[in-house]
Amino acid sequence: MPGFKTVRDNPQTMKHLVDLKEFYKDLHNGSLPDVTWIVPMLRDSEHPPQPLVEGMWYVTSLVNAVMQSPYWKDSAIILTWDDYGGFYDHVQPPTVDAFGYGPRVPAIVISPYAKRGYISHFPYDFTSVLKFIEERWNLAHLTERDDRASDMSDVFDFDQKPLAPLVIPV
Repeated sequence: MPGFKTVRDNPQTMKHLVDLKEFYKDLHNGSLPDVTWIVPMLRDSEHPPQPLVEGMWYVTSLVNAVMQSPYWKDSAIILTWDDYGGFYDHVQPPTVDAFGYGPRVPAIVISPYAKRGYISHFPYDFTSVLKFIEERWNLAHLTERDDRASDMSDVFDFDQKPLAPLVIPV
């Protein structure tokens, strides 16, 4: 995030950015905020020329930590990538505004209430994650785009028996 000048030059914004050690500390102490946004360092980002396996184990460690904590019982982990990796996408993105969606990128929802094996066919973008947060905490929308976004509710079944954690050895 400090790569963006508007973030880097704003002390109020920068004070909200903390080292990853704080995530693990908060997880352990029971003081994790309701919403935590984790952005990897370059070495763990899977961006070329970084090794994919480093990013994979980085994410696995984070998900394992949540699954092994009391937070798992009501967590929603939304794992996204910020670009498409340069691979061809055969589907033309829909026109939603002047910025558009751009090429599709994967997203994975991990939660005790995620529908097992479900593939959503709704168009989502990064404002869909924001919309999910806004809907969950009854917050006002920040822009017209997140107001119109799909809220990702189709990927959850809050009436199902909660899924048990599936911890993968690192």
